Parts: sequence; structure tokens; C-alpha cells
Amino acid sequence: MITAGIGGPAAAAEAASTREKDWDQGEVQHLIPTVSHDRFLIKASFTQAQSTAPELDVNGARVRGQANASAGDFWQFDVTGLAPATSYKLSLIGAGGRALCEPWTLSTFPAPDAMPKRLRVMIYTCGGGHDALNEASQDGKISFLPSALRRRLLQRGLSFKPDALIANGDQIYWDLRAPLSIKRVPEALRVKIAGTFDRSLPVFGTPNEAVFRRATGPQIIPQYGALLRSTPVFFMQDDHDYFDNDEATDEIITFPPDFFMLQMARATRLLYYPEYLPDRKSSARPARRRRARSRTRRRRGVRHAALRQARRDPALRHPPHANACGS
Repeated sequence: MITAGIGGPAAAAEAASTREKDWDQGEVQHLIPTVSHDRFLIKASFTQAQSTAPELDVNGARVRGQANASAGDFWQFDVTGLAPATSYKLSLIGAGGRALCEPWTLSTFPAPDAMPKRLRVMIYTCGGGHDALNEASQDGKISFLPSALRRRLLQRGLSFKPDALIANGDQIYWDLRAPLSIKRVPEALRVKIAGTFDRSLPVFGTPNEAVFRRATGPQIIPQYGALLRSTPVFFMQDDHDYFDNDEATDEIITFPPDFFMLQMARATRLLYYPEYLPDRKSSARPARRRRARSRTRRRRGVRHAALRQARRDPALRHPPHANACGS
């Protein structure tokens, strides 16, 4: 399990800690791809804003980047029409044709009906954490593994050359309201490191964006850098990715996530790691599968309605012998 991050918001400090000896990152701050049998989706950030949209060269064909932040430092590259089970040479090109980093390779997955002889997958959970939050630790105990150790664990796993990587939730630890979590990491420390969120405002284009970047960037960029440039990833999201622990007490029930929590989780994925790519569309999907999914959605709706009612009902929120719970 990998559970750490690095403290401090300075991009220069982040970049310095993610340099590789055998590959020139250039201006790249982080680079995380996912693939399907016919498509690449790559998230990237740079040490400085790009004055024009950078381009991804794919075996000689150019794909224009799409900006994910108004500052011009976070971009994504969506490459379609690729051949299955094929390795492509990639390079990032900036304004004036300058190279933004050294070229690298990335391969598509086999076709959906292929039968590969082998598959090796690297899987871990709880990959988030901010080194600066360890300032609240007592008796020599720390909340998260040091970022340097976290990166070494990732490099060790990648040395086995996995065909894909699955990060199974909790990419970010920055709980805002969960009572048990706040006891471990005081709010005053979080405010000192990143600032205060205004839950009434959007994440981007408001003062929340600077707070968001200071809270999240040091947990993602130093850890991954460009180590995953040739390894397709699937980053899942769990409770902490919504900026709270899943807790229920007499005072608060943190889940299901409210609108602000949803915005935060979506903002993290937008900037740092790629969305899942859809499977090939099929017009022959069995009707029973559609009916099963419809039943599942209805059941989820009933559960969520019950939880919303519990929040409003004083008798349910304050039972005679309520016990606090959390994890």
C-alpha cells in the first residue's frame, strides 16, 4: 500500500523531486495515460504555462492539446483511431516546435475479441497523502508515508513491467468535515497549508482554485511525475477523493456526497488523471442486462432517499443511544 504525498505548494519544488535520471522530463511536471484498444487519453501538466496549445506527436501525426485549466499549465490529449496491440512513439511539442520532453512509447490494448497469453497488473490502494499534514503527528507517529518512500514503492512495482496499473481509491486525503478525521489532522493545519474553501463557490475560476491546487498537487505530482508515461492507468475514487471520510455521527452524515464534494472529486480527475475510456458500442446488448441495471439504479435511488430523510428527521439523527462510527 502506498500512502503519502509531499508538502509545499511550490511547483518548482515539485518538479525538482520528480526528475528521472534516464529520461528527460523537460517542462513536463506530470504525465498519466490510459488506453483502450484504439485510443489514448493522456493528462499532463507543465512547469510553466503554455502560450499556445501543445501538441502530441503520435508516429508523425499531430494531436492538439485541450486545456483543463485557464492558467495554461494543465492539458489533456485525446488520440483516436489507433490500431490494437500497437506501440506508438510519442512526443510533446510546444510553441515554436520546441520539444517539451524526451520522446517515449505507449501501446494500445489488444482488440476486445483477442485472447492474450498473459496479463500483469499492478494494484494498490490509498495512494494519497500530504507530507505537510504529518506536522500534526505525535509520539513519532505519522499520518502518511514520506513521499520519497511512496515514490520508491511505485518504482519498485513498475520494475515488474505491468501491463496496466489500478489505483484503487483515495488518491487525495483532505477531509473537510468528518469529525474523526479532523481530530487526526486539525483544521488549522490544513488552513495554514492550503487556505480555506468556500463551499458556495465553484472550484475553478474562484479563490477555491488556489486552495484546491495547494491541497491536491503535492499529493499527485511528486508521486507520479512521468513514471507512468508508458503504463496505462485506471484511477478509482473512494470517499476521501470527495474530500471527506465516510462517517456518520449525531452531528453529520458525510455521504452521499453533496454538490461541492462532487465538484472536488471531478476537479481532481480533470486535472490529474484520465477518465475511463468507453468500451466498443454494441447494439446487441441483452435486454436482461438493461433491466438489471435499471433495477440497480432504482435501489440506489431508494437508499439515497432514505439517507436524505435521515438527515432531516431529528428522531433519526439523534437516537437515544447513538454510537459514532467511521473508518
